Amino acid sequence: MIKQNRSNEDQLDYSKYFPQFDDALLVGFLILGVFIIGLTAFLLIRQRKLTINKKIVLLTISIIYGGFILGGFPNIIFLTGLTFLILGISLIFSRLFCGYVCPLGATQELISMVRFKPLLDYERDIKKNKFLPYIRWGFFGAFFTSILIWGFEITVFMNPMNGFLFPWYPTDFLLLIALIFLIGIIIISFFVYRPFCRYLCPFGAISSLVARISPLRIRRTGACMDCGLCEKICPTQVGFRNSKKGECYLCNRCIDFCSNYMFIDINKFSQINQYLTVYSLNCDNLPKKKFFDTIIKSIIRLFIPKRRFRNFDEFINALEGKRAFYEDSIQKIVERLKEMFPDEIKTIDKTEYKQWIKENESNWGKRIETYHLDKMTYGLTTKV
Repeated sequence: MIKQNRSNEDQLDYSKYFPQFDDALLVGFLILGVFIIGLTAFLLIRQRKLTINKKIVLLTISIIYGGFILGGFPNIIFLTGLTFLILGISLIFSRLFCGYVCPLGATQELISMVRFKPLLDYERDIKKNKFLPYIRWGFFGAFFTSILIWGFEITVFMNPMNGFLFPWYPTDFLLLIALIFLIGIIIISFFVYRPFCRYLCPFGAISSLVARISPLRIRRTGACMDCGLCEKICPTQVGFRNSKKGECYLCNRCIDFCSNYMFIDINKFSQINQYLTVYSLNCDNLPKKKFFDTIIKSIIRLFIPKRRFRNFDEFINALEGKRAFYEDSIQKIVERLKEMFPDEIKTIDKTEYKQWIKENESNWGKRIETYHLDKMTYGLTTKV
């Protein structure tokens, strides 16, 4: 049976975390591997190169390596020096540990990618879970109260991370209880996003406070156009502007769904540029006003749903030379239009185009373009 000796000497004893290994040098290399996983996740997120496939691979490695090979390491619920070290790391790197290094956190995140099927409903109101703080801090209090009453030994079966150790010690009854707890968390994860991290983990409760002041948490840039996608897609509902991101697990959904590029079809851009090239070569044989109207409507169709009016106004401002459009590809088309259709731009009827948007918006919302499909559903499934 796994015991937890609380002496100062044992605080530095690696056997607390790796009872299945007796080689200190090997343990050192194994710990280095854990930090490499975290560093890789950080660099991919920081450089905006964390694709869904890369994320799946990274989470799978974390589960296999930290979970099954290392037996649930880093097991920070032991409440030793390692716990405070990881807490210090969270102060800088936000919830990176919870998101990608912790094998239980990685398991829950991978499961969420199977079940997470956003429909990007712009009419849906975001309702925050009012009971989350009470459940989290209630369990946090119960956890430490049980330790005061029964001692640290009780955390052996209360800690689902110990369930990863059961294959190494299949006759340990307390680890069997922890394994059952772990399986329960996995099952619930198919219906609730990160149930253990958000409701039960005592370290998660503390790190949610620390992460609020992390200098490396995800923030909106000056290019944000307030489309609201990040708010709708965030599984913990912390995507809103000025959020402290205490419950942000760096899942990358908000970045992956950022609307600056989400509803832009490169093929349609090429098509519009081809139209303009054809017109420049045959301008005398083509109806100028009708052609200009077709180009404007094609560009309007590129704009994100439910934000077309706002984007249209910004597009007109760019045409009139008041302010450049936020997306470079469209701005380049704007420059070509200004050269080719100066008179049409001066007489453009904005009211008429807005009425056209209003009449067609509902029909557009019911149709899913081919290039939207990979974004409409996040994760491993292809169903919408």
